[in-house]
Amino acid sequence: MKEKNAAWRGALLLTAVSLFSQILAFFYRVWLARLIGAEAIGLYQLVMPAYSIVMSLCVSGFTVAVSRLTASYAALGRTRAIRQAVNTARVGYLVMVLAASAVIVPFADGISAALLGDARCRAGLLLLLPCILLTGWENVHKNYFFGRKNVIPPSLSEVLEQTVRVAAILGLLMVFSPAYEEAQVGLIVLGMVISEVVSAGLLTVLYKNDRKRWPAPTPADTHEKNMWGTVRKIAVPVAAANLLTNLIGSANAVIIPGRLIVSGVDPSEALSAFGIAFGMTMPLLALPLVFSGSIGTVMLPRLAESAATRDFTAIRRRIKTALLAAAVSVALCTAILIPYGAGIARALFRNPGAGQYMAPLALATALACFESLLGTFLNALGKQNNTAANFIFAGIVQLLLTWWGVALPGLRLGGFVLAYIAGNTLGTALCAWDLRKAARAD
Repeated sequence: MKEKNAAWRGALLLTAVSLFSQILAFFYRVWLARLIGAEAIGLYQLVMPAYSIVMSLCVSGFTVAVSRLTASYAALGRTRAIRQAVNTARVGYLVMVLAASAVIVPFADGISAALLGDARCRAGLLLLLPCILLTGWENVHKNYFFGRKNVIPPSLSEVLEQTVRVAAILGLLMVFSPAYEEAQVGLIVLGMVISEVVSAGLLTVLYKNDRKRWPAPTPADTHEKNMWGTVRKIAVPVAAANLLTNLIGSANAVIIPGRLIVSGVDPSEALSAFGIAFGMTMPLLALPLVFSGSIGTVMLPRLAESAATRDFTAIRRRIKTALLAAAVSVALCTAILIPYGAGIARALFRNPGAGQYMAPLALATALACFESLLGTFLNALGKQNNTAANFIFAGIVQLLLTWWGVALPGLRLGGFVLAYIAGNTLGTALCAWDLRKAARAD
């Protein structure tokens, strides 16, 4: 009972922090949209997929490995192996970021114009590299704490990071007040870098202090003979799934303006429509993801513990409890978003197009919550290959449907909505099927 209460206290704290971050980020987006306009927001939305792609490739797999291995080794009393896992993840992600930088820096102009769809993305793209370097360092240590089932240091870091980020970005834009969209996007990313310096520094100090409190070594506290192989076995499929999922999502972001033009929309109006849809409608839909994400973060190390000791009864019990909690929280959020979401978006952004397709997108986002949560459970149980296959297949289906539907004059952005629903439905069903088998492996 004590363990169960600790888990839900952690989930509630993470949810509160995430809600704070989402509310702060939402009002920041409202202010940002009024400050720089829909076209600059659309340009910023073109840059951010590059951030997601590089983060997926260089960082995401290592952070999942740290969280899962920290929990597993802690359950077995192997603190030396925990330190090994953290150090291995640090080196691995640094090598990956440097390799990505060696490709991006000399070809930034071509990547911006040909892949991102607008040459004005160059400044933001280059500034993303130090941001990713710092974010990776932060996330390795953040996931160490998640693996130790201590959510307080990551929560403190998140609150500080988001507060500094909003202040830095809005401050830079107001002080320099650039007229050109490229400079505006560059200042936004520079503000992100400043916030990551603060967050990464805080978590490094907290990690060093926590390590001093580890228990004295025991005979069972041994090093892992092949830590690189252990980390790689987890990190590669997770990174591959996240990379390809983000590539597909980024492809959506890049092709939607172009496919809108094919459907008969003016090029400038197409970018503005894209900015409204993804900068003024989608942020509201992040609300249910806050709850499901917090539940997944708290449950991953606990499921990894149970998997390490092969306690499948505990695995099934924890999965059922987590899914019930997620169902209640996501249903409540969706019940608010469907009738009121569009009106709230229009009032906040002062744009008649904000909140378009809110009801079907809210339902699709509810499915996305469960798809992500089930994938997290599979990763915790060592079934990351299944997660990767499911996410990639569902993402490809969504991309193909988006390509087809957005170009139709009768659908346009409605084609993306239908594709989003179909992709999330498919991914959720596939992950549910695999999880049912994995949780009964005894």
